[in-house]
Amino acid sequence: MSSAYFDNQLLQTPLAENNNHTILLFDAHQLQVDELTLTQFLSPFELSVIARRKTPQAKKEYVATRLLLKYLVKSVFPSSSDIALSNISSEFNQQTSKLELNINNNLVCSCCVSHSHGLVGVALNINNSLFGFDIEKISLKRPFEKLAKHFYDAAEVALITKQPCTAAKAATFFRLWTLKEALAKATSRPIAQLLSPNVFCELGNSQLSATSTVLTNDANEQFDISIVAKKSTDWRCSFISFKALSSQLAFK
Repeated sequence: MSSAYFDNQLLQTPLAENNNHTILLFDAHQLQVDELTLTQFLSPFELSVIARRKTPQAKKEYVATRLLLKYLVKSVFPSSSDIALSNISSEFNQQTSKLELNINNNLVCSCCVSHSHGLVGVALNINNSLFGFDIEKISLKRPFEKLAKHFYDAAEVALITKQPCTAAKAATFFRLWTLKEALAKATSRPIAQLLSPNVFCELGNSQLSATSTVLTNDANEQFDISIVAKKSTDWRCSFISFKALSSQLAFK
């Protein structure tokens, strides 16, 4: 029953004009945050958040996700073309456990972001439906078998340990992880509640579907990405270049 979740059916397509149902991906290492005039692009709330980010990578990932969200807003909502980027703000709603986008202090839609080791992704959830996605770098250095035995369901641990090699075991561990994280985001549940239950049973009980794939960046690092939604096959992922992003949002 679980084999379908390892088919890598999530499509990676070229960037299109209609970016609804698109997870927009970007390599945050391309950003030089210190060279950007952040007040031009970030809202006052977002500026307060990034001021609390300590490491250069955390700053890059935060700025990158917010620029990507604003790119999607501009491409999906034509009426926003003349609105200053600093008037588009992303703020977490504690009551709904959703990240929300506001334009001129008016709620537009919820959204979802994820990042791992410099690879960032964002998506708009225009219909505010059950939707979530997650990105994780596949690392052979992490003690994934030990982590699985401590946190995962016994059937999931068996699925990992029966794999023929270390790379396959790691790939299985991280696929299960991204499925759990994506489901947590879709259902607004803490990830701690979804680590030990069998994720395939949880997906079935929630009547949600999942689609996943493995992405490889220019440094030949692999990342697992999973989407959970009512109809996950409606979604695709697309990389955007620094040139296209900077051209649309007018920064260098």
